[in-house]
Amino acid sequence: MDLRALSYFVETARRQNFTHAATALGVTQSTVSKMIRQLEDEIGAPLLDRERRPARLTDMGRVVLARGQEVLAAHRALLRDIARTQALELGRLDLGLPPMINRLFTAPLKEYRQRYPKIEVALHEDTGRAIERQVAEGRLDLGFSLMPVAPELGLRPRVVARHRILAVGQPGLMRPLPASPQVRDLRGQPLVLLDDDFALARLLDRQFQAAGFEPLIAARSGQWDWTLSMAQAGMGIALLPEPFIRDPAALGLDARPLGPDTLSWDIALLSAAWPMLGHAAQAWVDLCRKHIDGPWPRMEDGRPD
Repeated sequence: MDLRALSYFVETARRQNFTHAATALGVTQSTVSKMIRQLEDEIGAPLLDRERRPARLTDMGRVVLARGQEVLAAHRALLRDIARTQALELGRLDLGLPPMINRLFTAPLKEYRQRYPKIEVALHEDTGRAIERQVAEGRLDLGFSLMPVAPELGLRPRVVARHRILAVGQPGLMRPLPASPQVRDLRGQPLVLLDDDFALARLLDRQFQAAGFEPLIAARSGQWDWTLSMAQAGMGIALLPEPFIRDPAALGLDARPLGPDTLSWDIALLSAAWPMLGHAAQAWVDLCRKHIDGPWPRMEDGRPD
């Protein structure tokens, strides 16, 4: 049904006069009459009794007027909501963050809340693997995980932050290691590692396999801060991303970057909406780019550069 024809009919029915309706609409009387005729032809019944003065509604006309006003009101509300969404005054952002990296996003989240208080932000904390699945299923607008992302999900992850992995331990344990130890230098050294739920653990396991040895694991933990505490207690050498070890000397620890140079802790941005992002999602990416150094994707004409 043509919304313009419907609006012409509603205006005419309200005023009970074609001439007055045409003046209010800013068109000619013949245009109003023609559009209403087209609407009647589409419906298959007259809407106005033109033989009477003023023009009166038929039974069908009363039905179309009542429902037509609802349709036009809903259309106006839709246009308002579209404009508000484009202006970031309305919307919702479902965002997935693994607990391992959520602390890195505190600053952009704070600014997002301040800038866009009317956008509802729903935070979903789960493992990286769970977040990957939820993004692939369309349940999250954006998600973050750590590389490598499960290839079978068909996602196209974009690495947005890259950090070195540090070997951290008491000075006595670290003394035998070179200034920039390689994975192979950890053979026979007691290690305290994150458990297998973490992408970092899986990444390191592959490195150990490539270096041809089974690591000597003193303990595994599901919490990065406890892993660091065990290193501080002298239980072994911890292997953790650099952002979680800001001042090792203050903790009585020695920290050294772990090689090879290509070994890094890579945070990936995930979306099932590439190459197009919603307004709320793109605003989040823009703020993350501002607060977190890395190769954040830019969107030009709806396509990431």
